[in-house]
Amino acid sequence: MKQLIPPVIDKTLEKKEFDGNLIYESLLKETCISKENAKKITTEIIRRIIGISSLIPYLTSPMIREIANVTLLQYGLTEERLDYTRIGFPRYDLKKIYENNNKPKTDIKILEHIRNEFSNVEDLINTIKKQKLEMAKTNERL
Repeated sequence: MKQLIPPVIDKTLEKKEFDGNLIYESLLKETCISKENAKKITTEIIRRIIGISSLIPYLTSPMIREIANVTLLQYGLTEERLDYTRIGFPRYDLKKIYENNNKPKTDIKILEHIRNEFSNVEDLINTIKKQKLEMAKTNERL
């Protein structure tokens, strides 16, 4: 499989060999997914990466997470997808904030944004869980 999947460039900019087991472990740690579904999703993610490997010279953790999130959605695992949300900024937005602000204000603005985004995601997850409980009582489907 080494030849089928490009290397992963980590946050220290070092190239590492791809390890699909890290996806599986991350899904189990960060979401409410079952072991069976985590295995299915991990297998599908690896299959998709192999499918695009001729188009990309390397992978990054954010790239792998994006593939994982799409895969979770395509399997109907919306709650797990929300649990797996990455909190932060698109690169473009963060670049604009740094270009247009002084350092102390920039740091505060970034922290406030992350707190708000985290809070919004948590509120959404809690709302969906409440709706699922209410619908389970009436045998409806979300």
